[in-house]
Amino acid sequence: MLQRDIEVKLLRTLLAVVNEDGFSRAAQSLHVTQPTVSQQIQRLESIIQAPLFQRTKRPLLLTPAGRELVAHARRVILLNNEVLNKVSAIRSQESFSMGCSIHFADGLRTMLTQLALERPHVRCSTVTGVSAALADQVAAGELEAALLLGTETPRCDMLGRLRLGWFGHVPVGPGERVPIALTGDRSALSIRIVETLAEHGIAWRSAVWSSDPLAVRAAVQAGLAYTALDETAHDTHPELRPAPPGALGPAPAPLPVYLAFSPTVHPSVVDAARAAARAVLEGAPLSPP
Repeated sequence: MLQRDIEVKLLRTLLAVVNEDGFSRAAQSLHVTQPTVSQQIQRLESIIQAPLFQRTKRPLLLTPAGRELVAHARRVILLNNEVLNKVSAIRSQESFSMGCSIHFADGLRTMLTQLALERPHVRCSTVTGVSAALADQVAAGELEAALLLGTETPRCDMLGRLRLGWFGHVPVGPGERVPIALTGDRSALSIRIVETLAEHGIAWRSAVWSSDPLAVRAAVQAGLAYTALDETAHDTHPELRPAPPGALGPAPAPLPVYLAFSPTVHPSVVDAARAAARAVLEGAPLSPP
């Protein structure tokens, strides 16, 4: 059987003729010519394969087929408008996916609060992890943006340098190696820690090696090892004890902080991601780029 479809604009023309009680006034309300209205009604009749109006009578009267079609036309147009309104509402809501280095996870609450206040129509889905892994997701287009510590990508903004400090309080006897907690999986912070210890001739041993930075922090809080974190980490986590002066030599040099973008990121996402990054880093000990 041949498929026949009715265009919504033809149904709108039919309703205009009925509502305006004539072809001429319908043409005026639709801002088209009267011949255009007549042609569209004829197209409808050819699709329905039945006349819609009793043209020999005045005033203009609908045929039974016309009355049936008008009843359905009103429902079709209402549904059409409902669909368009809902789709338009969805499209009007900006959304983006953003990764956040686990070292900045404490700022996510502030980020979400600020976005809700400043950009209520922006929906942000977030994931946390080690910067190197997040950078891979950005490169693959799985994330549109990511806040990274010490990991640069082809398309990124440098937001500043995170100042670091030594944390931990573990008794170390003469000749003993200093126990160090490190984050695995290509962590830029762990690389900086190892380089700093080597630079200053500090003999050390790996006491904790975990892919989860939270486990590293827990080991330091438990008094099992030393590590380096942002220099104000004890403000947020009072149980973290700054290392005794001179225990491990100078603190590691600050690490650059980057806001990375995927190669295909939409321009509208860039500003939202920058606003989110500023909120996450609020209060962080950053030196200028």
